[in-house]
Amino acid sequence: MRNLKISLLSAFILFAIAGCKKTTPDLPATKIGVNPAKVSKLPTTAEEKKLVENLGKITEVLKEIYKDNSNLKVVNAAIFSRTYKDETVPVKDLIYPEVSLLPLSDKFILYTKKWNVSLNKFAEAFWQKAKKTNDTEFIHFLESLNYSLPTANNEPGNGNNPTVYFPYSEEYLPEGGGTVTYAPITSLATATADADEGLGDMPLFVNGIFQNYIQVLVNDDFCFANPTQIVGLNGIEIEPEPNGPPPPPPPPPGISRVYVGEGACKKQYDRLISFTGNGGGSEIKYCHLTGYLQPVNGQVTTFQDIVSVGFSRKDIRLYTSRKKTIFAVWDDDWVPNDLEQIFGIYEEDNVNTKKFEGSLGTTVTVVPGSTITGSIGYEVSVSSQDDIIRQLKISRNSYFTAAFEDQGWGYSTDGTFLPLPFTHGWPWYDGDQSGGADVCWTLPYKTLP
Repeated sequence: MRNLKISLLSAFILFAIAGCKKTTPDLPATKIGVNPAKVSKLPTTAEEKKLVENLGKITEVLKEIYKDNSNLKVVNAAIFSRTYKDETVPVKDLIYPEVSLLPLSDKFILYTKKWNVSLNKFAEAFWQKAKKTNDTEFIHFLESLNYSLPTANNEPGNGNNPTVYFPYSEEYLPEGGGTVTYAPITSLATATADADEGLGDMPLFVNGIFQNYIQVLVNDDFCFANPTQIVGLNGIEIEPEPNGPPPPPPPPPGISRVYVGEGACKKQYDRLISFTGNGGGSEIKYCHLTGYLQPVNGQVTTFQDIVSVGFSRKDIRLYTSRKKTIFAVWDDDWVPNDLEQIFGIYEEDNVNTKKFEGSLGTTVTVVPGSTITGSIGYEVSVSSQDDIIRQLKISRNSYFTAAFEDQGWGYSTDGTFLPLPFTHGWPWYDGDQSGGADVCWTLPYKTLP
């Protein structure tokens, strides 16, 4: 449990619930200023400014209803349930229980039952405070989030789906199967920019009684040390397999199946705070491209396989001790006549475009039933605001010849599929957890005779 560092208001006694991992915040300095270098985008259009204004109004409602700890517990339960990826829950799921996915989550039900809280009561409290504002534009914005209600564009929420994001929530996961939770010392921040730093509000309590909010500087260091929720727009994806993917099936006889085995990410590609949907953890795409049996004068314009791996901000912050065990199929069967393939990596965003382009050698089709060894070009556009992370041409011969050899960065500890007499793990590519490129990986394979 972290010690409380008090630089002011030392007489305050912060209420805490015993038995939790973290209960007390590190109080901020009295002078607060956001570092402009950590701000990458400000709202500029009227639509963006209106969105940020409404996000701020959602935050103000949460600040009021969080004075009742039961409401905070509902949001925590929603995020801890991992119903959605990247430590996020849509506001819609919190204020429209009738269309929410949360009641379908076993983990959400577990937490809410153990903490004796209710999603319906949270929604009632939220709407009660929201309607007391007498802000008809704000109410209309909230109503547009309900997918069952039409909007001006006949689209859900006009494409703006506010979220509550809890970075580093894993630091505060309840121990003992969800039987306890931490005290209501949770800071709130509004995404007024795409940034790695912004202003937020932290509650102060005396003997468990709320006193007031004080302004704090919210960044990765603060969020790692203090529970913080950010109202903004993060990419909303349902977690398809919250308990982890199943083990990969063995390939059938005669198949040489290549996998993305393990991965590590050392760079925060997205912003901590975002109103554009480009915030939170990093969604890394490991891509496979081949021109095998394509028309001789053609061009490849899509990846054949994409392995998506989400790295949380904690995964990236603590990359030396945290890696992802993936073992997802990169190439279902790398056949002998497919001479070269492209291994590509990028981080997905919802703005800007990058291109993978070049050529590779493989077996191409002249006419149906007639093939030759030749060259084929490729040009694949992806949605990303970052530079392409990796575009690696791999020859089949060099890969299978050196698949068990050190690529300059040592070996992983995972030996899944590794045949005897090899006793080490699979080699790391482009780096390992201690150095090298920002994204590294292993590329194991399995062949059955």
